[in-house]
Amino acid sequence: MAKLAIVLLSDMKDPVKVEMSMRFALVAKQQNRLKDIRFFFFGPGVRVPGQIENDPNLGPLLQELLTSGIAVLACIYNARGLGEEETLKRTEIQMQAIGADLVSAVERGYQLMSF
Repeated sequence: MAKLAIVLLSDMKDPVKVEMSMRFALVAKQQNRLKDIRFFFFGPGVRVPGQIENDPNLGPLLQELLTSGIAVLACIYNARGLGEEETLKRTEIQMQAIGADLVSAVERGYQLMSF
């Protein structure tokens, strides 16, 4: 079975990419045809949870992603650099250095998809 790692590099300057990344992850999970799905907020993407948590359309989508069983991670270095660490803690998104995680994912056969 295939494995998928979705990397959100965009923030709400490109709302279509933000929405499509989360919707795609959820559809992939609902299809139940992949061995594993991981979702990474990386670079400017670490701003997204704070940008959308109170949005009437995207806030519930974020919550659905966070409760879906998909592993959701954010880069702690990007979060610190962009002042988003507290927001990510509040939304209970796990933060860690994800560069090595992405390299490991490729090594373990994950297909990477970036938005």
